[in-house]
Amino acid sequence: MISFKARLIRAFLRLYTYPYRKNHKSLSRSVSFKNKAYNPPEGFTFDVISAGGVRTEVLYPKNPAFALIHFHGGGHTIGMNDMYRKVAERYAILCNAAVCSIDYDTGKDLVYPSLHDQTFSAYSCLARNLKMPFAAAGDSFGADLMLSALIRAREEKQPLPRAILCVSPFADMAASGDSYKANCHKDPLYGLPLSQSFEKHEQHVRRISPYCGSTPLRDKFLSPAYAELHSFSDMLIICGSLETSASDGAMIYKNAVGAGVKAKLHSYDGMWHDFLYLFPDLKESKEAWGEICRFFKSALKY
Repeated sequence: MISFKARLIRAFLRLYTYPYRKNHKSLSRSVSFKNKAYNPPEGFTFDVISAGGVRTEVLYPKNPAFALIHFHGGGHTIGMNDMYRKVAERYAILCNAAVCSIDYDTGKDLVYPSLHDQTFSAYSCLARNLKMPFAAAGDSFGADLMLSALIRAREEKQPLPRAILCVSPFADMAASGDSYKANCHKDPLYGLPLSQSFEKHEQHVRRISPYCGSTPLRDKFLSPAYAELHSFSDMLIICGSLETSASDGAMIYKNAVGAGVKAKLHSYDGMWHDFLYLFPDLKESKEAWGEICRFFKSALKY
């Protein structure tokens, strides 16, 4: 059973997102994030670099154990923001990582492969020039961008990370999994109101991003949930059991294990999309962050 505080927040989220869910509006297109001048935590260094021509924010602890290439989520409309800077801080502080957050361009009119080309260019530059072992992490659509970049890097015989983390991955652009129906009324962020049936509103639950353009939805670079994942390093997949896109993580896990990858899928009961990023002080979020730190330590052996 989830904590009382998590139940309260879940109820609040249902109320807050109700107008968006009722009118089938995209949260990533509708909710704006405020940004202010960033000051890194005491003892950390913050820098902005160009990685493959893409703006990238780097947060350094004094003696990092490894580097983390960070692919933030937000669909194709939300750029690097204060929430994701706090996420980068948690990776840096809790995991002792130098966090390289790729700040790719965003915009409602962008179409594949725009973001994928940008993030691959940044990843490729970082992977070739980092002077320490590195891992990769991506959440939501950022997990799609990350996995696509890694598949491309593998095919081009470029360096691959020593550990791969997917948080609430949204990597099946066809939204084909069973969870879209099973969680259509349970997901507090993307589900339907109880008054709307899945049968009548399936297209709004299996939301197809305009970013896909005319590319086949099961193309392995657009939708890496369908890709062969051989040669990948250890992988951890974390999601909430109530996510409409929970099956995306299950697909990635199945493909990874089938390719011989050492992978783990942890679906946190009663939780929602990006819960550990949005509400890091919840008991369940602290458990997830602890699991992430142990995973990186084990995979990178530091």
